[in-house]
Amino acid sequence: GATGETGATGAIGETGVTGETGATGETGATGETGATGAIGETGVTGETGATGETGATGETGATGAIGETGATGVTGASADTNVCLMTSSLGNINTTITPDEGGGNNQAIGGVIFGGDMDRVVSHAAAYVIQVGAGTGQFQIAVLQATSNSTAQVIGITAIATTISGGLEVLPLIAPVTLLGNQLYYLAVYNQVNASQLGAVVAGTNTVADAPPINFREQNLSGFTIGQTISTSDVNLWKTPWLAVLE
Repeated sequence: GATGETGATGAIGETGVTGETGATGETGATGETGATGAIGETGVTGETGATGETGATGETGATGAIGETGATGVTGASADTNVCLMTSSLGNINTTITPDEGGGNNQAIGGVIFGGDMDRVVSHAAAYVIQVGAGTGQFQIAVLQATSNSTAQVIGITAIATTISGGLEVLPLIAPVTLLGNQLYYLAVYNQVNASQLGAVVAGTNTVADAPPINFREQNLSGFTIGQTISTSDVNLWKTPWLAVLE
């Protein structure tokens, strides 16, 4: 007869218990590392190749324009700047000269100077004064050029002063004077200021020789004038006044 309907599927039964995992076996021993092989020899270095030829030198470029000329520097002072010519060194003063030294009357006393081989222009004259009281009288300094062994000509003068002060007395020449190289000149002072003395040095030969004297005096004067001829033959004092000319 007919097959009857399939009955309902029964419930799935519970999963059975999982069995324990078995123990892991021991790892086998690692084998020894083999010996390192020998390093091979370095190969031969190859020869250096030949140096190539130097290339041709390029043409020289055009010359640049010349720069402007720099400004001219200031010219340095010449060796003649601040000229000062003296009859002796100021530090060598070892005596004095009075207005009537040696019994002189209205006298001028001078000493020789030499300026070397260059022309020099001077415009002032100086004397070293020691005042021993209040004094008045005439005082003047002159520049003279030796014209022989016994004469000299006045070529420069200061104005006549009527008072002077102790210390360095500096007076302007009436006009600048050019002193030529390789020439002998004299500086002379006409001092009639009473109560004054001028610094000086003991010098000279005390006799007239075959040469212009080192120092001299001339009496009976009233001062100096340009072009005047002065006798330089009186050399009896043995004294040179300290006098100087400067720019």
